[in-house]
Amino acid sequence: MGFTLRQPVGIVVAITPFNYPALLVLHKVGPALASGNAVILKPASATPLTALALAQIFVDAGVPAGVLSVLTGSGGVLGDALVADPRVRKVSFTGSTGVGERISSLAGITKLSLELGASSPTLVLPGADLEQAAAAVAAGGYVNGGQVCISVQRVILHRDIEADFLAALQPKVEAIRMGDPFAAGTTLGPLISEREAERVATSITRAVSEGAQLLTGGERDGAFVSPAIVTGVDTRQAFAQEELFGPAVAVTTVADFDAAIAAANGTPYGLAAGVFGGTLAEGVRAMREIDAGSIHLGWTPLWRADLMPYGGFKASGYGKEGVRSTVAEMTEVKTVILHG
Repeated sequence: MGFTLRQPVGIVVAITPFNYPALLVLHKVGPALASGNAVILKPASATPLTALALAQIFVDAGVPAGVLSVLTGSGGVLGDALVADPRVRKVSFTGSTGVGERISSLAGITKLSLELGASSPTLVLPGADLEQAAAAVAAGGYVNGGQVCISVQRVILHRDIEADFLAALQPKVEAIRMGDPFAAGTTLGPLISEREAERVATSITRAVSEGAQLLTGGERDGAFVSPAIVTGVDTRQAFAQEELFGPAVAVTTVADFDAAIAAANGTPYGLAAGVFGGTLAEGVRAMREIDAGSIHLGWTPLWRADLMPYGGFKASGYGKEGVRSTVAEMTEVKTVILHG
């Protein structure tokens, strides 16, 4: 008779980014503790206080001393030391592809879950409800200042509906109100730092210098960048190839469905994608042929449910999050055979 047991891996190192400083901590710490592990949490240097407050809540709820530790400071110093330590049996990291590659090189024979960069596309095809698609892109491309790994960075637009879609999208984007996030009516706050705002504004300027057109927005004021639509973007341009992490979308116009699929797959990333319109057969092809960990038919990539597996293909990483998936990633399977 044979059966299997799951047991904790032991020590989990969880490294989290700045953009969702409570949610992304809980995505890692909750399942790690639930499956019996000890956790060393390294939050982003820009947002350590939320992680410390959450850790205090866990301690107050009865987590034993030493089971959950929080280390704050430089990722280049602390992160390297943590992931290279042979006592660590699991590293769960959310952040850039470059840092993920470094973790892979340092960690050795350790279980890894890497949720990395993205340049997530949304395809808008004939037959789409253009008002719905435009409203979804106007939300999915700019929420949290575009500082979301599954934000709409690219819109791949069929040429037959280009003018109508942009006519629907532009006023919705221009209606986004920048300002103090605590003020009533504000829908777009600043980026995490002025340095990041400079980087985003420079990326937009460079895209225009390479032949794209700035339809609206893209102006920087301190740490704010006004919500931008950049049209005429070639998929080969850096503006499409690199993760922007800012309040702008790149619009690429294509002639047919095959070109739309090619454009969707034309970056190193593969985290998530959205599709509006098209035929049933094209929807089936999209879900099979787009190289991404999540495909949304009738919505943008900016959607996830924690009961479902979440993670990317290609340079967007490997391993899955979502409570059930994370517990599986943070445990090891032991096969037991009873001989008689």
